[in-house]
Amino acid sequence: MSSDSLKTKSAHFINRLLHGIKPNDKGELADMIKDASDRDIIDDDTESMISGVFEISKRRLCDIMIPRSQMITIDSNCSIEDAVKIIAKYRHSRYPVICEDKDHIIGILLAKDLLPYAISSDENKPTVDKLVHPLVIVPEFKRVDSMLREFQENRFHMAVVVDEFGGVCGLVTIEDILELIVGDIGDEYDDEEETLTDDIIKSADDSYLIKGQTPIEAFNDFFKTTLPKVDVDTVAGMVIHALGHLPQKDESVSINGFSFKVLSATHRQVQLLQVRKEHQAAVQE
Repeated sequence: MSSDSLKTKSAHFINRLLHGIKPNDKGELADMIKDASDRDIIDDDTESMISGVFEISKRRLCDIMIPRSQMITIDSNCSIEDAVKIIAKYRHSRYPVICEDKDHIIGILLAKDLLPYAISSDENKPTVDKLVHPLVIVPEFKRVDSMLREFQENRFHMAVVVDEFGGVCGLVTIEDILELIVGDIGDEYDDEEETLTDDIIKSADDSYLIKGQTPIEAFNDFFKTTLPKVDVDTVAGMVIHALGHLPQKDESVSINGFSFKVLSATHRQVQLLQVRKEHQAAVQE
């Protein structure tokens, strides 16, 4: 499409918007919003949030859930003292309480409910199974926007996601959905991630700090190498593929003569990595 045609199309959308004419479909609405951003009618943050709203209407819970392998659970027979240790380590506000294994979740434990018992000197404290809240179970192919409405209407914050056979495959929280709209929501307990202005930065010890979203092509160009060909586009994707799961902080893997160590990660994304050439890692050790 020519430049003149694009300008004519944009002018058409803005004219419709200014005259209160509704767009014909979501694609046309997205074009109007993009054009409004280009013309500084709305700012980039507003455009990003509106795009996030479109995104949740297209996605399913299986796309955004915390996978089963990354779920932090508390055993139903756990003492208050041991439960507090788990909460102090992981710093979440809610935990699934299991009986036997992750396929047998009996309820949700709120960290705040342990506070009265944690500071009490009473020796007859209950086990955590006496403090659980009712469990909400949802199918993995439930639409994300529908889940958000359910969170709002029923005033709960976490749901257990199951597959077609009833097996637990993950968790979803209201925060997971809101982050699709407004971006990452950090809190005072999150580890501070070192901010990089460039995708790859060399450190004083001859290691490198690399953003997880660095394209593999950029990595190959920088290090004059060729990472194995797999169906991923970023360094984070390569690391996840090599490990076979979403890694936690401090997990490491060797790929094609390089050692990759995860420095910062959420339950959905590898954010920052330390990379060394293998012979340098051996010397460092």
